[in-house]
Amino acid sequence: MANQKLEVLLGLALSVEEAERKKSAQLGVGFIEETRKWELIVKYNGDIGRLQSNVIGVEELIAGYAIVTIPEELIDTFSQLDEVEYVEKPKRLYFSTLQGKQASCIFPVTRRNPYLTGSGVLVAVIDSGECVIILLSQSLFILAGNEPSRRV
Repeated sequence: MANQKLEVLLGLALSVEEAERKKSAQLGVGFIEETRKWELIVKYNGDIGRLQSNVIGVEELIAGYAIVTIPEELIDTFSQLDEVEYVEKPKRLYFSTLQGKQASCIFPVTRRNPYLTGSGVLVAVIDSGECVIILLSQSLFILAGNEPSRRV
């Protein structure tokens, strides 16, 4: 029977050959090739810090989660521990900024001269609070029994 504590995608990544894992955009995420270890997200209860050693790295987060760096051959044994509730691999993030970049005409200036990158740009937001005052005064105007005018 398959290990119920292991995420299905992690189980698949562990079961395929390394050559197949390298071909996939998702299966290799979290695998550190130089050390042959996996960086995994673990939901736990109790004291998972006691498992910290030269072989297993534990970085406790909040709300019963930790990032565990562990050799591939120890993952199944590790997941059987009472403290471990669930083990999953990290996911690759994809940012969908394409439409925003197209709408704001970013591509022409980043892909050719002047090759703008945004490096060295400082941004500041100064909020005078005037908007709050306007909204507050509108609310008071309505409370006084008046209808606000519609602006077009």
